[in-house]
Amino acid sequence: MDEQVLATPAGAPQLERLLGPLERPELDSCRGEGPPAWLHAGKGDWRLLARPRLGVQPHGEPIESFALDSGTALSALRLPSGSVYVPFDLNEAYGNYVTEAWRGSAPLRALSQRQLAYYYRVKHLLPRAFWLRIRRAFIRFGKPPAFPAWPLEHGVERLLRFYALCLLLAGDAEEARFRWFWPGSYRAALILTHDVETADGLRLALELADLEQDRGLRSSFNVVAAQYPVDQGVIRELNARGFEIGLHGLRHDRSLFSSRTEFERQLPALGEAAKRFGAEGFRSPATHRVLEWLPELPVSYDCTVPHSDPYEPQPGGCCSIWPFLLGSVVELPYTLPQDHTLFTLLRRRSVQPWLEQARAIEERFGLIQCISHPDRGYLGDRDQRAIYRELLDALSEREQLWKPLPRDLAAWWRRRDIGTTQRSEQRFGTMRRGGASEFASFEPPASD
Repeated sequence: MDEQVLATPAGAPQLERLLGPLERPELDSCRGEGPPAWLHAGKGDWRLLARPRLGVQPHGEPIESFALDSGTALSALRLPSGSVYVPFDLNEAYGNYVTEAWRGSAPLRALSQRQLAYYYRVKHLLPRAFWLRIRRAFIRFGKPPAFPAWPLEHGVERLLRFYALCLLLAGDAEEARFRWFWPGSYRAALILTHDVETADGLRLALELADLEQDRGLRSSFNVVAAQYPVDQGVIRELNARGFEIGLHGLRHDRSLFSSRTEFERQLPALGEAAKRFGAEGFRSPATHRVLEWLPELPVSYDCTVPHSDPYEPQPGGCCSIWPFLLGSVVELPYTLPQDHTLFTLLRRRSVQPWLEQARAIEERFGLIQCISHPDRGYLGDRDQRAIYRELLDALSEREQLWKPLPRDLAAWWRRRDIGTTQRSEQRFGTMRRGGASEFASFEPPASD
């Protein structure tokens, strides 16, 4: 096990910034020595990756038990003094989730870098139908990994509720206020994002824009800047109608993240494209990524990292249903299965998987982000567009969902993260001691 691969990256997001309580009692939470290891929690089916604090543990009232793969048992404790002892670093565990540092110690069904390079060299030589058959066979003769769970992984949510309970116990409080996740009393947030892979797809984007605008919604359309002619008339119309234009790379391949040299070579052209299109957001083609490089992108937010996605060429996920900052870039994880995954790879023909996932995220007060494509073979086809219309009909009626443009949500999250939100928009939710398996519950602000 390579300690450098598994260590929490420098500048990893901090758990405290996600919850942001007004008063934060001190917790005895710090990393142990040696390499990170999987800790399997006793309450509920969840795990985390952190450096365990081994050796003699203090005496106290158990809050949660954790088991290592070796069989060693550890416990989080409320000590007789009233303080709380945690046998690992909470921030390290959170950072290992959201930066995908866990990838170095979990089995993934993924192509190697050499295999990916070969795939992109020969991809254009064979028709799309051939590659779809290959990918479907790959799915049919395997199954998604146990971690991160698909379509919904509870790791970050469970860690956050555990952290909240530790705060309440350390402060000897039944409840406490914290900065609510979203403006006002909204329970959750929804953003719609589209990746435009062809010039024909950009023309078809106007049909999706019509569907969304008719329901009072707006979305972003991410264009590939140097692969096909970008119709400036379509761009102007989308902007004039209140939609957003983002970047989907220079070319729809893995070249941007294929090497550090190539990444640095493409950055100036990406910056120029961002200025040309007025783009504030980015999603990498096929969600290829190197997390440590994303903060260098010439944008204010990124939408590349999945919550959990075992079906992409680079499978994985941040395990979070909330945004987080990577340097100065706000990461907005996508949290619904992609249209390509549901309709093309898995051959589902119902809106229900989308609606069930959206409902589960709303119940947990998270971010619902739907990725789709206006191109033919995706929502450019009438049957798939009809399913998307059903999704829009259902979500547009949910008044407790905040439905901003992605750039506006990213700006909100940045203000919330650094504590510069206006009093008129920032409300306070309540965290309260929960039941045996829930740790702590979260309650949104009361509606006006």
